[in-house]
Amino acid sequence: MAGGKIFVVGNICALCEETYPRSALYTCDKCGKIYCGNCILFEDGEKICLKCAVKGLFNHVPKSKYAYLSMLLAKASKFRSKITMSFAEIEDVIGDKLPASAYKYKHWWSNIRNRAPSESWLTVGWRVEEVNLEEKKITFLREEKPYGEKTEIKCGRRSRKPSSEFKALALKAKVRRKTPISKTKISMLQARLKNIERARRVRKHRGRNP
Repeated sequence: MAGGKIFVVGNICALCEETYPRSALYTCDKCGKIYCGNCILFEDGEKICLKCAVKGLFNHVPKSKYAYLSMLLAKASKFRSKITMSFAEIEDVIGDKLPASAYKYKHWWSNIRNRAPSESWLTVGWRVEEVNLEEKKITFLREEKPYGEKTEIKCGRRSRKPSSEFKALALKAKVRRKTPISKTKISMLQARLKNIERARRVRKHRGRNP
């Protein structure tokens, strides 16, 4: 202390507010602030603080599993105007089972807005042209004009086999999917963040009550 002033040696972690030598601190690649080793994570060559990590976990979770079907159809529109897929192939693309109603009712495949499944193909310019529940296949047709609210579905038995181009496209879509973040990992990061913030509040309280 000199002249009534306190000089702090080192730098303060932006999260836990502990003082450390600058050499012991790291800069978060997301927010640009400095953090100690207890408040930062090292993943895939990046340095990410706990706050950004928790926030990023939720941002990376897809809003709908059918978004992967949208991605595939959007890419297919460059070289195809019609695609026939088996239910099993669709399940492989979305990474999950279709609901039982998709196997029982043609209406489930209706081209109706404001439904997660149908929005996945309508929003990228496709519609369901034909449903075959016996063979468990669905035929999508690419729209040349803006699509309306509803379209009639045909219920024939004949369908086309998936081409080699489509199989290659489906494989790419599958490879690009990221493994869903586990709830355990999210809970652990949240708990760790809360513990650090709780300890920081306790130190501040003790500082006000000497």
